[in-house]
Amino acid sequence: KQIPAVIILLLVWGIFFKSAGVQNQSPPIVRAAFFYTTISILLAGYTNWLPQQRSDPPPKGGATISGDISMEDYTEMGRVIVFGAKQVAGQKAIGKGQCPLCHTFDPGDNIGRCPNLFGVEERSHTRVKEDRYLNDPIKIGEADPATGIVKGKPMEVPEEYRREGSDEFNGEDYLRESIMCPSCYVVKGYGPPGSGDRVSPMPVIVKPPISLSPVEANAVLAWLQAKDTPGEFAKVTILLPSADDAAPEDTGDDEDRPVFVTGAESMEDMINTLGCPLCHTIPGIPGAMGALGPILHEKTNALSRIKDPNYKGTAKTVRAYVQESILNPSAYVVFNEAAGEPFPDGLMPPDFASKLSVNALEKLVDFISNTEAE
Repeated sequence: KQIPAVIILLLVWGIFFKSAGVQNQSPPIVRAAFFYTTISILLAGYTNWLPQQRSDPPPKGGATISGDISMEDYTEMGRVIVFGAKQVAGQKAIGKGQCPLCHTFDPGDNIGRCPNLFGVEERSHTRVKEDRYLNDPIKIGEADPATGIVKGKPMEVPEEYRREGSDEFNGEDYLRESIMCPSCYVVKGYGPPGSGDRVSPMPVIVKPPISLSPVEANAVLAWLQAKDTPGEFAKVTILLPSADDAAPEDTGDDEDRPVFVTGAESMEDMINTLGCPLCHTIPGIPGAMGALGPILHEKTNALSRIKDPNYKGTAKTVRAYVQESILNPSAYVVFNEAAGEPFPDGLMPPDFASKLSVNALEKLVDFISNTEAE
């Protein structure tokens, strides 16, 4: 793309400054003005021809219900929570729920980190009858140690997330249990390496850092039930919310913000806001037990990674490596010893530069550079 532009510039320069005919017809100042005007137009056209990218800051607050809402509107709310309201050019669509980081939704599209959710509404009714679901990794009626959710008991989930009706376990309950207690059942082949598919790498999305409200969680479930039959909502069993239902406060200042994290927040708030615990286990941060990415023991691991023959970055120190990993995560993809292969490239978002102030980046780099095994 650059070569044609250079050739055009040289041709224009040659015409206006080396052509005897042009030199005889106009003074140098006229030729110079015409040259710079032409070049400006060419460069403006070239830059606008290139694919445009933008990185919008994540929305503040959560979904609110302002009045009567249709099921079409409610499932659309769920879709926005999954994929986001704005499609960013050149980037994967990811909303507050962060689901597309690991899941796919179209038939045959499987990135390998977590199950494809195409057909999940139909599977939700049959899976609850499978012997593996009934007994593994915990049995029906047993509480999951991590979340306290009692498997297969819909009337024992926290009241604000509880549905109305009988206590008979159904497909809706399975979907709700999957987001509130991911390790109550792990699809075969999708547990972290060495876990025997008894632990899920999925975060609990009704808890920090994602923290979906009951209205938001149910919107996602309604969308999952309806997404494979666009325009048809007969399979949706989620009830519509009302304006009185609890929802996160809307701060009213969620317009474009120059940075996402300013550095004035506590380190725990910064890391949770950025969503790092979704994928990483981070010493010193309560609840940061993500298993999709490498454990952050950078005080001891960074220098050995810099010496790795596969390292293609430019860092020479621990701090430089950590900063490079945040701003350019594909510079070096850590090898997952347990799985016998590198962690997935592209899992970590490449746009943290637009979400961090200089002060926030410095603090984050300082903190991560000193993480080590406890």
